[in-house]
Parts: sequence; structure tokens; C-alpha cells
Amino acid sequence: ADGLVRAFSDTLSFGEGYRIRFGRQLTNRERTVEFETSEDTSIAMVTHSINGEFIVTAIDTNQNQIESLSFSKEFTTMLNRKVRFVKVDDPASPDGYRWGVDALTPLEGGSGDKVSLAGISFFSLSDSLEVGELLYSFSSDELGDLYISRDSLPVFTSFSRVVAYVNVINNGPEYTTDSTNVGEWVFLNYGKNRLQRGRRHLKDSGMFFDQIMNDNTHSGSIRIHGPGLAQTQGVFRTSIETIDLATMYVPDGGYNTNVWSIPYRVERP
Repeated sequence: ADGLVRAFSDTLSFGEGYRIRFGRQLTNRERTVEFETSEDTSIAMVTHSINGEFIVTAIDTNQNQIESLSFSKEFTTMLNRKVRFVKVDDPASPDGYRWGVDALTPLEGGSGDKVSLAGISFFSLSDSLEVGELLYSFSSDELGDLYISRDSLPVFTSFSRVVAYVNVINNGPEYTTDSTNVGEWVFLNYGKNRLQRGRRHLKDSGMFFDQIMNDNTHSGSIRIHGPGLAQTQGVFRTSIETIDLATMYVPDGGYNTNVWSIPYRVERP
């Protein structure tokens, strides 16, 4: 990537009289592709290597940076997915066929081995905020070989409400910042791209949709967006990330994250 790209930025209340802002700036991105090809199928194993700087800035009530509480750390993130190609008849080709994309697996990866995503489930939510039926679920055991085609994308109805439950594993030692003793955060991004997206900080606080505090299940509700102006349907993607609090609050606390990205379709009712 040329120059610096900010991947996200959040400002969160912390302590007395100041706030903490977190952000990432990407300095380099590389992609490698390896193929395993049989007679009728070819699997592309795609690896993304991302380097950057994780930046933590403390801000006082006058919006000035507090140098003594601010820090940054370098990181490297590896993300992987598989893309399945199949032979498609094509009379215009000299060989009589061409390779076409049939399906792909969710993008997954991260940094370090301290925290990981174990599963995510989406449930319907009524207007009275009652949790309904299970819509979709994904687990870490299946994700690497879960091929999703355009016809098998998860489908959500635009402007409906959904609750997401994300199960995480934190191998510790856990750094905590409040009485919940939760040692990691979970974020659910969804939408078209980083400029057109929604974001939800899922909680493990034992409140609202989260039934038990600090049981490593983080939850939160979202309202599904529309498919786009004058569109009846559209394809988008989620990005689910867990990050441990030592990464965010401790200068020498390492850098530990785990990320899944799963595509989905939105349709008008």
C-alpha cells in the first residue's frame, strides 16, 4: 500500500479527566497466491501480510495529547482464505473452457496466539427487542474449509434487527480495566467498505442481550442497512475482530488479535 491508511479509530472514555484514542496506520500490504489444481477444480490459497503501526493517544479535556500516556507499537497481521475455481465451458476459448470462481472461504487470521474467535451466531430480533430464531452460525472448526458461493451467502432483510453473539478464547494472562474483569473486546464491522460501514462494540458485561458477565460470549444488536440506492439487493461483508486489552493499554503488552470476514447479502423485504 502506498502511504499510510488508517484502518480504524475509536475514542473511548477511560479513567478521570482523559480519553484514549486507538488507531491503526498501515504501512505495507502484500498478497501471495498458491494454487492446487486437479482436473476440474483449482484451489487458490491467498495470504495477506499486513504491516503497520498501532497508535494509542491519550487526550485531556482540552483535546490536547498527553504524551506520557500515549504510545505506539508495530504489528504484523496474516490473513488467509481459499478461493475455489471450477472449469466452465467456453466455446470462445481455444481450450473450450475457462476457469471461473465458484466459491470462497471466509477471510481469517490475526496476530499472536493469545486471543481467538471460537464462533459467531446471528439471531433475529423483534421490534420489542425479543431474541428470536437462529439465522446463521459459524465456528472456528469449519471456517477454513467453509466454501461460500454467491447462492449460499447469508441473507439478511434490510432494516431488520439482528443480535450477534461471539464466543472468544483468551489464553491469558488477562489485562482488565474495570469490575467486569473482561480481558478482551470484540468489534463487529459491517457494510460495503471502511468508508461506508456500521460498527458495533459487542459486550460481555452481563447486561442487555449478554446474559452472563465475563463468560467469553460478547453480544450486541445491529440494524441491517439497505442494499443501496435503487437496488433490491447487494453483497457486503462483515469483519469480526477480538483484541486483548493488554494490546490496547500496555506499551509492552504485545499485539494480539483475531479477525474473521464473512460476506453476506442484503435484500429488501
